[in-house]
Amino acid sequence: MRGSLMEGGQEMVKMYRFLTFVVGFSLLAPCLLAADYVIIQVQFFQGKWSEGEPPLKQIEVYMAASYPEISAFKAKVAGSKVVLKAAIVDTLLGLTNMRTVDDLFSFEKPWRGRVDKLIEVVSSNEATFLFIFIPKTISPRKLTLQTAIYKSKQVGDPFLANVLLNKELYEFLSSGKVGGRIEKVLDTTLDLEMGDPAIVAIPTESGAYFMSVVLSSGQIASGKMEFAGGPKAVYEVTPVYPTELREKGVEGQVELEVGINEEGGVEAVKVTKSLHPYLDNAAVQALKQWRFEPVLRNGKPVSAIITTDVNFNREAYRRQEELLANKGLYSGESESASQILLRDILEGSADYCQKLLDSAFDYICEETIRDVFYNYKTPEELKKSAVVLTIIGGDDLLTQMGVTRFTAAHGRTERNEYVCDYLLIKKADMIESRRIILKENGYKLPDRTKHLEEKRISSLVPLLEPVKILGRVGQRLFDYRILQEEKVHGKDSYVIEATPKLGDAGGIEYGKIWVRKKNFQVLKIEISGVPLEGYESVLKELTQYNLKAKFITTFLYKVEKKGIAFPSSVALRVKYPFPGMEPQAYISEKISTDMRYDKYKFFIVDTESDIRK
Repeated sequence: MRGSLMEGGQEMVKMYRFLTFVVGFSLLAPCLLAADYVIIQVQFFQGKWSEGEPPLKQIEVYMAASYPEISAFKAKVAGSKVVLKAAIVDTLLGLTNMRTVDDLFSFEKPWRGRVDKLIEVVSSNEATFLFIFIPKTISPRKLTLQTAIYKSKQVGDPFLANVLLNKELYEFLSSGKVGGRIEKVLDTTLDLEMGDPAIVAIPTESGAYFMSVVLSSGQIASGKMEFAGGPKAVYEVTPVYPTELREKGVEGQVELEVGINEEGGVEAVKVTKSLHPYLDNAAVQALKQWRFEPVLRNGKPVSAIITTDVNFNREAYRRQEELLANKGLYSGESESASQILLRDILEGSADYCQKLLDSAFDYICEETIRDVFYNYKTPEELKKSAVVLTIIGGDDLLTQMGVTRFTAAHGRTERNEYVCDYLLIKKADMIESRRIILKENGYKLPDRTKHLEEKRISSLVPLLEPVKILGRVGQRLFDYRILQEEKVHGKDSYVIEATPKLGDAGGIEYGKIWVRKKNFQVLKIEISGVPLEGYESVLKELTQYNLKAKFITTFLYKVEKKGIAFPSSVALRVKYPFPGMEPQAYISEKISTDMRYDKYKFFIVDTESDIRK
């Protein structure tokens, strides 16, 4: 017994040494090989079905030529690995009714036509997988890829690892006589063209494995994180301080470390004493926009780490807000024609918002919700993964401050779908709304007792959203500008933008509003800004990783009753920038929520004032 254990240990050492060589060579290969070689990119996922969903009965191959969903992410193949992986996850959610999608691992195999087969062994947290590819060129842009996958439930199984070295073991597996702990997962041939992705779905007991295969050429570009970027501040930005938190008495200090580069720009901010998740993140986002006088050492500018605090004081913020609001909407003795038109639009919109506030409502409608939440792997989880991508290293300010780097490595992607009865009752200042779940992830709930409690969704009252940005109180907090004219649902509308006078107003950093010309109904709103409720975990992640996320919410109003436009849909997106790339061009979704409203039943719509015409 002891001898067998020692032999097993020796085999594991051999496997480790060989895999170290293989991984090391694969990292160097892009630098050594010519630009005309083929790279086989493999992404491997595991999905689980929603309860009650029929299982996959056989292996399915999804190709771009037959499935529009595959064609949709074809343009992203040439992008970074994280762009491609995010596109694959979204495609899987579109092609299947998976409840969850776990990103297990990914790898690449370069091929120049000099070997007859390519072999890769990868261990996940639960099993070891052996991949065998036999490529054959059909044309300069096409090849066939005979693909076999074997699985062992033993993590780091030396038997599969030895296939890399032992020709007899390979022939044994190829004979089809495997059994015991080794399982043949896949044996198929794929016809592939350069840049055209294929996804293979493989049934399992509780769901399916999904393998994405893409052929590319040339060397793989590696990403590099760069940060924009001192003790007297020469430029400051006031942090966001929401009215709701001020009204609740939340105030105090957030203490921070700030990493400043040689030019006085801020490279990193780390919270050392927390106050509130929202305010912590607000302080970090504001400080990242500051600039300082360069720190000098022996007459030369150097990078430095300083400590500072941001004080959230309700009275001081109120005075600053009031000072800006009292400046009014316009300056100068006379108004231009566009200013007169803008004033007319704002007055008409304020009347419409007042009608919303003065009216009584009692209605029910059907609300369909599709909510997708993308989890990213922590640094600890990445260390345990079979493939770890190091994006940046070195003795920089982030390393010195102990700031965690965000790698955008996908973990579990979770999708929930609900059909609810959405009830809203409004009388005077009292508003009550409830979401009773009728169907959850395709499964009917007959007893009508379960309510949807997800705060990100339950805190939304789409009908009253126009009041925040165009109501008479709200208008004192924004500057407005007419952008253009457009049609919404076939109705002529003005498009105006709203920019807060003090960084943020009610969670709104920027807004676009489509106002109907005929009667100043609000037909569409697009808001950028961090909602106050339901995003605590996201805010903590942003603070930890020094990220600036995009929160975009779009409201559409199509159903009309007694002069009031009722919501038809809401789309909510939270997006992260990819490390080392232009945030405007490369964005990874964290949350994707779509809500649709129909089948309205009105019991009371009592309007007490007319809309100004």
